[in-house]
Amino acid sequence: MKRVSWRGLKSVPRSLSIICFIVCSVILVDCRNNPSSPITPGSMQERLVYVALGASDAVGLGAFPLENGYVYKIRDSLKAYAPNVELHNLGVICKLSEYLESTELPTAIAHQPDVVTIWTGPNDLTVGVDVATFETHLGNIFARLRQQTSALIVMANIPDMTVLPRFQLLPDADVTLERVHAYNAAIVRQTAAYNIPLVDLYAARCSEKKEYIGLDGFHPSNAGYAKMAELYLEQIVTH
Repeated sequence: MKRVSWRGLKSVPRSLSIICFIVCSVILVDCRNNPSSPITPGSMQERLVYVALGASDAVGLGAFPLENGYVYKIRDSLKAYAPNVELHNLGVICKLSEYLESTELPTAIAHQPDVVTIWTGPNDLTVGVDVATFETHLGNIFARLRQQTSALIVMANIPDMTVLPRFQLLPDADVTLERVHAYNAAIVRQTAAYNIPLVDLYAARCSEKKEYIGLDGFHPSNAGYAKMAELYLEQIVTH
């Protein structure tokens, strides 16, 4: 029988280990450079574009300073996923869903965002916009974002505005629980139609806690905005 040297036997696993090391290295590099690889809470990407659509809430009215608003808190939290978070806050005080569709939306699309947050409806409800008109604008916003971007879109519904100090002191015929429910039903229909995660401010009873309401009795306080940011981030991270 032919004798096999121990040197020959030892060289086989050594050569195999070298080959395995090279193959594994190539696989790891390919995974790192593959843009379709899923982003997990523990992973990082270099740049993340975040666009906020809204009105005075997006601006941070009621917070002190304004950068305690929920949009800025979301931006800061997103830095756990990308060191360079590029925020485009398109919110304008007192604007309605029609303005979001006509003016904020084209700019949002031009930025090709990774994440979009939207909160609209309270102003429409307060000034008497009918539910059907609001829902049409909202559906158009969702449709164009879906068609022209690949962003994760997150939308919030409307809390019970009737319990806010502003409307407790000065009741408004347009601000009723019936209209709040009708608006929220429209939001549910449109978010479901476009598979958009919903932040449920109504269920969280955000308008019923005094510490969540700002000095004007209408906009959120620092604590209220912090809670909003927390609820938005739950949906962003989950999806």
